[in-house]
Amino acid sequence: MTLLIQAAGVAHAHGGNELFEDLLFEIRLGDRIALIGENGAGKSTLMKIAARLIKPDRGAVTWQRGIRVGYLKQDPDFPAGTTARSIVALAAGDVAALEARLAFLEGQMSEPLGDDELAEVMDDYAVTLGRLEEIDPESAAAAGAAMLAGLGLAERVWDTPAGALSGGEKRLVALAELLLQEPDVLLLDEPDNHLDVRARTWLEARIRAHKGAVALISHDRYLIDQVCTAIAELEDGKIVLYPGGGYSRFLETKRDRLIRQAELRELEERQFKKLKASAEQLTQWARQNPKFASRAENQRRKLAEERERLESTPIPVLRRRRIDVSFDASRGSTVALEATALAKSFGERTVFQPFDLVVRQGESIALVGPNGAGKTTLFRMLLGEEPPTSGTLRIGGSTAIGYYAQEHETLDPAKTPLETVRRLKPWTEQQAISFLSTLLFTRDDALNRISRLSGGERARLQIAVLMLGGANLLLLDEPTNNLDLASREALENALIEFDGTMITISHDRYFLDNVCTRTIEINDGLVTDYPGGYSEYLSRSGMGTLLTRMPPPAPQAKQGGKKQKAGVG
Repeated sequence: MTLLIQAAGVAHAHGGNELFEDLLFEIRLGDRIALIGENGAGKSTLMKIAARLIKPDRGAVTWQRGIRVGYLKQDPDFPAGTTARSIVALAAGDVAALEARLAFLEGQMSEPLGDDELAEVMDDYAVTLGRLEEIDPESAAAAGAAMLAGLGLAERVWDTPAGALSGGEKRLVALAELLLQEPDVLLLDEPDNHLDVRARTWLEARIRAHKGAVALISHDRYLIDQVCTAIAELEDGKIVLYPGGGYSRFLETKRDRLIRQAELRELEERQFKKLKASAEQLTQWARQNPKFASRAENQRRKLAEERERLESTPIPVLRRRRIDVSFDASRGSTVALEATALAKSFGERTVFQPFDLVVRQGESIALVGPNGAGKTTLFRMLLGEEPPTSGTLRIGGSTAIGYYAQEHETLDPAKTPLETVRRLKPWTEQQAISFLSTLLFTRDDALNRISRLSGGERARLQIAVLMLGGANLLLLDEPTNNLDLASREALENALIEFDGTMITISHDRYFLDNVCTRTIEINDGLVTDYPGGYSEYLSRSGMGTLLTRMPPPAPQAKQGGKKQKAGVG
């Protein structure tokens, strides 16, 4: 396949930390590559190098002449005065914007430029002119609107100044803009953030249909399974490519590779010991008989070379250190919570029509539905932070609730992880630091203000708080956000072993399949119950048990001697 981007012998350091060295990373036409690795491994840095946003410290990066590379930033910004609607219209091929781009490029060509710079400007001009000749203004506007709707951006904010949008809304606009531009190479850094399940499914179809190449950073294992043809893991400053795609297949292939490497290492170390013994024996003989001196010297040289080779070859790590998570709780009430004719409205907007719900001790429930459907509102009602409009909600007498907040607002940003933990447990400083270390906090991390922690560090601290709280009903709002794949798996295993009750809001479909045994959907004010995890919910979509109390059928009436069908109000 055609090579579009190649980074060869690339090295880069950040804050004095060597992220990677002597790295080879290639993107070819048709590739769908998932770039994975622990948080801080350098994935985003490598993406920015491929996008020409930063230069590596060493090594060479080459791009096929004339290719267009599109990069999704973590924190996009837009020109003043623009709106979501105007941004996507331009990306889809707005005539005025394309003409302005041509005028700008014509001005560039009149400037003194080097041969390579002039070639890039001329290529850009040819592409822009081609788009202008092919564009249909009406279809451009329709394509922009369809893209925003597909990604789930509420239509009420399409004409809001882009600067006034939330961070999540800005990322949706940036993703829509990038997809409409249809670059030859799409570099997507966490494109699934802030997307609900429906929008993620829509994005998967767009990625599969893209005509160029795609490289993406994502912790969504379901998305990786659906769209990627290869997984590139960045670990210990090196990249290993696993062709074939599929996260489960990647895990199996990696384990087999590491086992073979460990067996080979063991064999090499045994051979090294034999070589060492032989060198020592020959040296002893040489002391007694000079004719062995030459052989002894050769053997010692071989020994030194083999020692140097072994010391420079990393030892295969079959089991890496990961967060240690476990939730211990006393048995709660047989019925953890019960809702009867529970309803919620904000003004004229109905969030839930009256519904009944019983959650029993030990259940693991996924709460799903489009963004804005009311999932977090229901959590706030369970926490007593939002009153119902009507109906009753009863929490079991022995039920203790633990809450994981999506934005980590339950953590005091002015405190440190050490202070947070010691507020919950009467531990010495050393005991608290020892506990935090099981969640991969260093001593410096433990003494840092929460406001200065990364998203992943705050996520791990919230897990620590839940572990120490002893709750037997966990309400988890997007608990896997900001966690790398190894941490997600550790959290999943702990929740599977948890004896209490759990209700989780999550767009991580892989997580929902592994952990949940019941799914409750909230959509358009209706609450529906499905057995099983996400995949079973999909297969039974529309076949669940409606928990919402529907009004009784209208009385039958006769007209012209014929019975009329009962209507539903």
